[in-house]
Amino acid sequence: MKQVVGGVLMATALVVTSAQASDDEWDVALGIGVGASQSPYKGVGTETDVLPLLMIEKGNFSLSGPKASYDLYSSDVGYFSVLAAYRGEGFDASDSSDLTGMADRDGAFEMGLGAGMYTSVGEFSIEFLSDVSSEHDGYEVELGWENSFPLSDRWMLSPNASISYRSDDLNNHYYGVRASEATATRAAYTADAGMVGSLGVDAIWMIDEQQSLMMGVGIEFYGDEIKDSSIVDRDNSVGGHVAYVYRF
Repeated sequence: MKQVVGGVLMATALVVTSAQASDDEWDVALGIGVGASQSPYKGVGTETDVLPLLMIEKGNFSLSGPKASYDLYSSDVGYFSVLAAYRGEGFDASDSSDLTGMADRDGAFEMGLGAGMYTSVGEFSIEFLSDVSSEHDGYEVELGWENSFPLSDRWMLSPNASISYRSDDLNNHYYGVRASEATATRAAYTADAGMVGSLGVDAIWMIDEQQSLMMGVGIEFYGDEIKDSSIVDRDNSVGGHVAYVYRF
């Protein structure tokens, strides 16, 4: 079973709230998380995954779960980065009887660029990622916002929101139905480019200087190009995660 991608649903997207490592020091954190999310695919239902977590920072380089970045420019105002990421989107035909007879849709390795700006109302970001593994041959552009509010010495609350534009190749690979895959109950479908939005909130409880517990809930909204597919039966997906992280 493949994990459905979604920024608000992936525990591996969590970031440890700690002082950044200096240029000559490694800042490493390991953990374990559990994430549950509603799959948009017919007959799949709610998927639950146990996810190992790895987060690394050294100088301009950072790795957080499936995404790595290297800052070409960084200051108190903002940053500009090179990105590499793994898209854990897709399905196995065995996941549901509604998908039987379809070819599996695998995850993809992607590369791109990102930039962000720090403001008094939070961090605004933009990311462009394009397939470099020849899996879906598409791309995605995402605009995001996040802000963090300390509730106490140990608690931090971080609401977030995003909207992304997904190319037709990307949407069609994961939500299209080829003519050879069509049946009497599954119509052939070609997905066009479209939008996906998300809203979420994360919370971090600092147990001590090295240990933290991270939690989050969120919802992802699918555009018509995805929800009109004959293998999709919902227009949004709700999910949550919880993770324990130990910082060395």
